[in-house]
Amino acid sequence: MSETRTVSRVNLGIAILLGVGILGLVNWLGARHYRRFDWTSAGLYTLSEKSIQVLKSLRQPVAVTVFMTEGSPLYAETQELLRRYQAASPRITVETLNPERNPARAQAFLKEVGDVRLSVVFRSGEKKKVVSLEQLAEFDFQRAQTGGEPALKAFKGEQEFTAAILTVTQEKSPRVVFTKGHGERPIAGRLREGLERVVDALKQDNCTVEEWDSLVDQKVPDATDLVVIAGPRTGFTFPETDALKAYLADGGRALLLLDPEFAPGSGNRMTDLGLGPVLDAYGIRLGDDIVVDPKNALPLMGPETVVARSFRRHTVTKLLEGLPVVFPVVRSVSLVEPAPEGVTATILVETSAEGWGETNLADLEKKVEKDARDFAGPVPLAVAAEAGTARKSRLVVVGDVDFASTAGIANAANLYFATSAVNWLLERETLVSIPPKSTDQVAVVLSGGDIARITLFVLLVLPACAIGLGILVWFKRRR
Repeated sequence: MSETRTVSRVNLGIAILLGVGILGLVNWLGARHYRRFDWTSAGLYTLSEKSIQVLKSLRQPVAVTVFMTEGSPLYAETQELLRRYQAASPRITVETLNPERNPARAQAFLKEVGDVRLSVVFRSGEKKKVVSLEQLAEFDFQRAQTGGEPALKAFKGEQEFTAAILTVTQEKSPRVVFTKGHGERPIAGRLREGLERVVDALKQDNCTVEEWDSLVDQKVPDATDLVVIAGPRTGFTFPETDALKAYLADGGRALLLLDPEFAPGSGNRMTDLGLGPVLDAYGIRLGDDIVVDPKNALPLMGPETVVARSFRRHTVTKLLEGLPVVFPVVRSVSLVEPAPEGVTATILVETSAEGWGETNLADLEKKVEKDARDFAGPVPLAVAAEAGTARKSRLVVVGDVDFASTAGIANAANLYFATSAVNWLLERETLVSIPPKSTDQVAVVLSGGDIARITLFVLLVLPACAIGLGILVWFKRRR
């Protein structure tokens, strides 16, 4: 008997050792071959090939601080996505800082990085990039109009996080200069017509922003990566346009936001901005018209406010699919056919086929009516062009500047359009190549009768079944 017990104990010990060994082997294999799965239908947490390439090419550590409370919107989605980044690269470290649970540490953090509110902060060396909660998602506010909560329409976490990593790890900060001296929009100061929001977005993307008085210094500053001409009201002189042409011919980049501006005292004639030689070199024509599109007009706004929903395939427009861009007052920007030799040009944004470019500028306030003299739709509103062989020059021309102003940039996808154009011009395509991921919103709508039947089933039918089963078992045992 004792021998049998001994054998049983030995077998039990061997079984325990084998179980522990198998468990250890499974853990070892799991650590060596770690995989995370994404069961969401839209692949919400699956990193794109672009992000994986960026993470594999990292040469310096990136510290990520999630400055949120557990009840913050998108908290769970942010945490899960950042785990994927951390698993894909050992150079990514993630810290979660709850300002409610650790106020002392939160205050020290805010002193270190500035007032960032609830956000995700990326840091590498002396550089930092703040991604706010508002940047992480697109919401559908239709339910909010009936008293419900806004629904999550698209999650932009991967797009924003990968862009932030690129921003803080780039060795060179692109130099962006804004021209001044021709009545251009101001880049500083909290003015509705100013470009402060766009400038802030450029700085957050690791750009240095300066002004260039081209009337005084008629040469583009050295080491300039991008020239921006934003809403000039008077014309450029020949030496200035010659400097711009020479800069572009040498592989330069330029963003031209050219508002329809009427010449003083002319009544119905637009100001000659003097940029014809620059535009002609790329086969671009600036229209003397005001574009209207009744099919895509905003309620309570004039016909000159165009809601553009039609985009041609291009890197600049990749993130705009399904999102409108609002142009308060815009002129046409068209392409000349055939294009100059060596130039590749693309229309970026255009009106619907029902839109047109109104050329009767004298009667704009009285009556706007399409006739044979007008620019027939669809009317192009923005174009992109590039030329050259080694380092190609790039140019984006938009027939409006108000869409990028502080008052207009919050509308629809205006900021996307402005920053995507800048990133394409600076050859930072990766920052605009990851689209937002749509989320499946599943809603269960129950009528009063449905709720009554569910209540009856839960409170009466299920308990009655349990009682009946108990009585049946009791009778069987009695037998």
